[in-house]
Amino acid sequence: MTTLVTKPDLLPRWRDLARLSDEELGRYDIAAVNLAVAAGLPGAGAMDPAYCLESLDQWTAYARVVTADCLTRFPAFAERYGHSEARFRASVLVNALQQGPGLRYNPAKIPFDAPFDATDYFVYGAIQGPGGTCSSMPVVYASVGRRLGYPIGIASCRGRSGLGHRFNRWDGGGERFNVDGTGDGCSIPPDDYYRTREYAMTPEDEAFHGHMLSITPRQELAEFLAVASDLWGEAREVRRCIDAIAWAVSLDPGNRQRTTCLEHRLGVWRRLLDGLTPPGFPRVAVRPPARRLYPDTLPLGYEETILALMAADNLLLDPEWGRVWERMRRGGWRGRGPNRAEVAFRPDGSSAAAVWLAA
Repeated sequence: MTTLVTKPDLLPRWRDLARLSDEELGRYDIAAVNLAVAAGLPGAGAMDPAYCLESLDQWTAYARVVTADCLTRFPAFAERYGHSEARFRASVLVNALQQGPGLRYNPAKIPFDAPFDATDYFVYGAIQGPGGTCSSMPVVYASVGRRLGYPIGIASCRGRSGLGHRFNRWDGGGERFNVDGTGDGCSIPPDDYYRTREYAMTPEDEAFHGHMLSITPRQELAEFLAVASDLWGEAREVRRCIDAIAWAVSLDPGNRQRTTCLEHRLGVWRRLLDGLTPPGFPRVAVRPPARRLYPDTLPLGYEETILALMAADNLLLDPEWGRVWERMRRGGWRGRGPNRAEVAFRPDGSSAAAVWLAA
């Protein structure tokens, strides 16, 4: 059994985690990874990582005791679970966490039009808040299950109103089955259940979004970062929004939905900057850092586009040159104008700019 790293200096830095292999990242507690991404997000100020991780330790101890007691009665219920001890253990896990610590779906988030924020997407809301959602509860089950040595991961399907729905999947030891604990109790539906009724999706949509796959630890981190990108976007923090989705793409480059999302958000950023660019704005030369900002798994063209937009953004928002750009927008600039600029990036993403005036 792999020993999980549950509290490496309490929370790891997600940027460090994003450079790990699946094997290395799999040694970290999925809840700690989830909380690391949530740290600093808009609306996550009430998050208490220490309380959350200590709670998960306690919940695991409770689930272990309940499981040991229930296993003595497994022979009487073996037929109901297809003579699968794994299915029985998964069911006990879900019911123990619901009936003991009181893990539940937040009732306020059941309506289709209920607003969601970081508390609903990340595990701290399920642990220290009013309840979880299908975004956070499967992470809790996976965290506790893995602490118990279970091969429990996460998968997804199309959810209500076209949004994604997460559920758990036991995938190991010669058994593979779905585990859904977002309702009352535990259900173990077949794959095709998630392709019908409110979950109905075409094979093309399933492939585009990466639904119904048993995702890897790097893909789990990519999912958390994709949610973070959405939240930064809602807060109009464009650069942080782009950064998070770029890292998500680097972690899961085969996910076409995230690549499409990155392209869309780069286009939004470009249009925002176009609206700020005055007539006569200088040509900007970009000097990339000595080493790439993102892993090689992010196509170089995306990084080059990000650097070009960052360079323009830095110049347009520069306090000293901002007054010049504003006068140029108003047509009030007289004399030699800036006709060339260079922005040199450092490996940490910071930069230095130089602007030359026309001779």
